[in-house]
Amino acid sequence: MKILGINISHDFSICVYENKKITKFFMEERHILKKGFKPEDMFKINHFIFSIFKEINFKPDLIIYSSFGRIWSEIFDEEIIQQIQKQLDHPPFYFNKKLHHVYHACSSFYFSNLSEAMAIVVDGGGACPIRIGYQEINSIFYMNKNKIIKLFQHFSNLRSLYLNKNFNKFYDTYSDYISVDFINGVEYYFSSLCLGGMNFIEACELANMKGEYGKLMGLSSYGYTNKKFNLNYDFVKIAKDAQEKTFNETCQLIEKAYSYKKTNNFILSGGYFLNCSNNFKYVKKYPNINFFVDPVPHDGGTAIGACIYYDKYK
Repeated sequence: MKILGINISHDFSICVYENKKITKFFMEERHILKKGFKPEDMFKINHFIFSIFKEINFKPDLIIYSSFGRIWSEIFDEEIIQQIQKQLDHPPFYFNKKLHHVYHACSSFYFSNLSEAMAIVVDGGGACPIRIGYQEINSIFYMNKNKIIKLFQHFSNLRSLYLNKNFNKFYDTYSDYISVDFINGVEYYFSSLCLGGMNFIEACELANMKGEYGKLMGLSSYGYTNKKFNLNYDFVKIAKDAQEKTFNETCQLIEKAYSYKKTNNFILSGGYFLNCSNNFKYVKKYPNINFFVDPVPHDGGTAIGACIYYDKYK
């Protein structure tokens, strides 16, 4: 059985999964050399001609779609799926927009070769599994080769407030709301906090680096030296503050995860963990924890995770 995993959000990607192994993985932006490519870029011409589909010379037995869930977009996931289904001659498919963070965790666990682990997912901009204005930013799971158990999720509506009302202020202005609920044994936080990669969305805008998250991380390093360079040090401080705030948030997640189950194996996934600088700091701070960082932690990796989930956990 050949399964084709397709991530239809940004970082558009496909994964070919057969005989319980990943045999191929492609990202559209690598083929066309266009950073940040999204399916919306081609939807206006009413059909898709993705270059990575040229690598697929078979009709898949099943397609598993993944997405962060579109809310602020001209099109919906279902419209994109309809177009792709038509292009690939209507094979059977499965789509569950509530599993975005699960797919991140599954991708990381597959590559780690661990028998069990605590999985921490920290999203870049947040996924939208339910349309109430909240986006899932942070999640904690326990995983082994037979099951995946959700233990914690933090949803924030801060980005919804910011985008819908166009507040030209710091996100933290709206960070005084939080509630905690337990549903079927899972601990849920609902808040208006600025979390995870949302800090970098804000910081990049404030530092005139919109979308250049890697550059912002690099800029933060200049905040730790007494040497002076020809830089805007207001921007350096913004970058440094974003790094330190998110580092402390993630440390809290690591310690919370360890309190659930005292295993020393930890896997890290989600767009935030492209942050190599802070990843190294977790290793230094927690020397007794065996960390494994997903090699494809961004949304492109969910095409892989979708295949793993369907095969092993569904």
